[in-house]
Amino acid sequence: MEEIKSERQKMIDGELYFAGDPELATARKFAREQMKLINREEDTQIRRQLVEETFGSTGTGSYIEPSISFDYGFNIHVGKNFYANFNSIFLDICPITIGDNCMFGPNAQLYAATHPLHPVKRNSGLEYGKPITIGDNVWLGGGVIIAPGVTLGNNVVVAAGAVVTKSFPDNCVIGGNPAKIIKEIELDDNKQSPLMSQRDKIDTLDKKIVALLEERMEVVEAIVAIKKTSATQILDTTREQDVLTKVATYVQNEDYQEVIKETYQGIMDASKHFQQKQLD
Repeated sequence: MEEIKSERQKMIDGELYFAGDPELATARKFAREQMKLINREEDTQIRRQLVEETFGSTGTGSYIEPSISFDYGFNIHVGKNFYANFNSIFLDICPITIGDNCMFGPNAQLYAATHPLHPVKRNSGLEYGKPITIGDNVWLGGGVIIAPGVTLGNNVVVAAGAVVTKSFPDNCVIGGNPAKIIKEIELDDNKQSPLMSQRDKIDTLDKKIVALLEERMEVVEAIVAIKKTSATQILDTTREQDVLTKVATYVQNEDYQEVIKETYQGIMDASKHFQQKQLD
């Protein structure tokens, strides 16, 4: 047997419901009493406690400036560190869910309530709503309007005065009437600085150079073995000069020629020292 829904449940589920239902009328009356208490209370802690008692759920660290207006309150769910500036409006016919670390500018308006387009239905007292979902780290500028059924992803920034009539994904700035994407927000936390990026390239090249130097030293060891058997001297200035001359011809960028020759001179000096130790 199909369960008969209350008007309240129909409202929360986004179905047509009768707004004059006695249960809902009582809930709206209670909401108005809570609004008066919240907006008149000057003590921050007491005002926060009143908000926690009225809203469906609240995270830690929330702060709401007066005044705030809402239909019921129990359909409003805010995450941690929520901040709302002056004159916020929440028409919470359906759930309005707000993530962590969100900031609302003054006169932010979230409308989860709507009405039938057909005039007969609309005049009958039947209403319905669509839920609004706001992700984490969202910033609404002053005077922003969020229409029924909108979902905003994480890290969205909404420019002041925007009218948001459709949903938007994570990491974007939106604005205008109707709102559209103005720019993407790049959130590459692992993105390196230009200096670190170049140093990483150096590290990669150094790895390749070391591998080549190891190959070179293997050849040097073979030369040492030959010199041992032939009693050839380690120092061969003619050969050394020939190597430096050849190296200079390999360099394509003349600006680097001198420093590369000096580098190779250091390599050959180290090679001679290594050969001498092997022969001693």
